[in-house]
Amino acid sequence: MQGKKSKITIAPLYINYEPSLIPTQIADLLNFVLRSTYFQYNGSIYEQKDGTAMGSPVSVVIANFYMEEFEERAIATATYKPKIWKRYVDDTFTILGKDYVDGFLQHLNSQQPTSHFTMKIEKNNTIPVLETSFSRDSNGLLTTRLYRKPTDQYLAYDSHHDPQSVKRGIVECLYDRAKHLTSKPSAISEGKKHLSSVLVSN
Repeated sequence: MQGKKSKITIAPLYINYEPSLIPTQIADLLNFVLRSTYFQYNGSIYEQKDGTAMGSPVSVVIANFYMEEFEERAIATATYKPKIWKRYVDDTFTILGKDYVDGFLQHLNSQQPTSHFTMKIEKNNTIPVLETSFSRDSNGLLTTRLYRKPTDQYLAYDSHHDPQSVKRGIVECLYDRAKHLTSKPSAISEGKKHLSSVLVSN
């Protein structure tokens, strides 16, 4: 006996959400969340006066909005503009003529008294940016490889800190980084060998 075939219909689901708050109320709530930062140290209670609340989920979003407006204004008013300016939150990778580096840094630090930029300059044609190391060859071409800080440590495999799935995920993530942050095949192989050695000993 053959049963009837049932038809399955897939329809889009729309959620009609209209916030009951007006923009000024949302702004007031954001201000409250970002400004209400108190902490205790050595028996005294302190209030954070500047910046966004540490640990608040909304702080990262607001900081990114701030940096976007900051960089647009700073670059537009700079006498010498960088050839390349790439930013991730508050870290930037910048290529600028050697003679204009100090002046550009002073220009950035003159924009807002509470925002202070520091600078690392390439050494031996190499500079680390976040988890990537950039190298410049004799032709001026950039190559990348995975950068590891001297303090890098990985979770011990026999630790009870995380379940096995998380530990396996860490290994997978490390190998993905070694593969995708590296531009030369020889460096990818070298990075994987290093990870194998470190993880086995861990």
